[in-house]
Amino acid sequence: MTTCPVAHDFNPLNPSTVLNPYPDFERLRHEGPVFYMPELDHYIVTRFEDVEKILLDRETWSASIASNPLKPPCAGAQEVLASGGYRRVPTLNNADAPRHAPMRRSVLSVLSPRRMKALEPHLREVARALIKGFQNEEEIDFVERLSFPFPGYAAFSLLGFPEEDTDLLKDWSANRILFTYGNLSDEQQIQIAEEIVLFWQYCEKFVAKRSADPQDDVTSDLILLSREKPEQLNEFDIVNMVYSMALAGHETTCNTIGNGVRALLENRSQFEELIADPSKIPNAVEEILRYDGPVLNHRRLAKVDTQIGGVDIPAGAKVMMCFGSAGHDDAQFENSEVFDIDRDDADLHMAFGKGPHLCLGAPLARLEVRIVLELLTEMTPNMTIVEGQTFDYSPNALFRGLRGMLVRPGGNA
Repeated sequence: MTTCPVAHDFNPLNPSTVLNPYPDFERLRHEGPVFYMPELDHYIVTRFEDVEKILLDRETWSASIASNPLKPPCAGAQEVLASGGYRRVPTLNNADAPRHAPMRRSVLSVLSPRRMKALEPHLREVARALIKGFQNEEEIDFVERLSFPFPGYAAFSLLGFPEEDTDLLKDWSANRILFTYGNLSDEQQIQIAEEIVLFWQYCEKFVAKRSADPQDDVTSDLILLSREKPEQLNEFDIVNMVYSMALAGHETTCNTIGNGVRALLENRSQFEELIADPSKIPNAVEEILRYDGPVLNHRRLAKVDTQIGGVDIPAGAKVMMCFGSAGHDDAQFENSEVFDIDRDDADLHMAFGKGPHLCLGAPLARLEVRIVLELLTEMTPNMTIVEGQTFDYSPNALFRGLRGMLVRPGGNA
């Protein structure tokens, strides 16, 4: 057993780390496997082997804090949430056994291969229309025109949300992330808490509407399942799931598309490889997820006194598993700092987690990114990134998402 070193000079919310966290990750991995961050009261675990060990060991580690705000909400924000009827309870992302298994079975049963297969032509049609809308323009913001709107359409159409609500729901989602994983002032917390209440009430009303008049969507399927198996699922569970999926179903895919296209355009020869040989696209998706994935960190709570990487972790301690660092661990991935779409072990990344909480949306996310790359290489083969621009990422500790990227589409007429 050893004493955990303290990372006085590291905080994932530092502006320089938000912009490019990988140099910090590399330094931490080489200095030691586990560090304590006083500012956030979390231990950070940096190496692939240790992150994997935590994800697979649900006896030692609890997921209960996975969705808790990183910074405790101020009293005013808590009052807004409580008076608005918002209730934070365990759902897929932060539930432990025995509650986790029935909820996971419920979602797996409605996210069926049949539904995914039926959705693909519509996704391709939407993505093609978005790209066609900008392919011959001189310069565009890629995030605004494609990577932001497209995953939202996929997630919200699955749930059954009206298309005209997409922009509102996306804005609410972005602010939910800042509230949960960012570093907001009390005034900002109160303002966003009001939006969270509106988001929650939106989901409550939508579930009630579908309960009265089921349609062909995932929300209705969950309602019908709850009527067949009330011991497995109730209406409040459904509201909570819909609220959770309304964020998880699109935010990470938006990040993956933006981060991935940036990596491809900055490594132009590899984009040209995909143009010449589209069969390489599925593996390119995996390398994007490894190299600059959508989730930098995830969290667990130690149930008992334990040890990670030779470092003592006391019961009750909060741990931040650094997925972004694990994906760049040379002990797992040779030449890990190199972006290589031909890498034969890229799919070992942890972008979707691992073990009991492996992301249920992974097949849909892979499908969406594949569709985008297939259509971009077909419709905008001459796309280039605008040089000299300053990139901006969402200032939060968990999700890595571009907030803008200027490109020249150079599309086919």
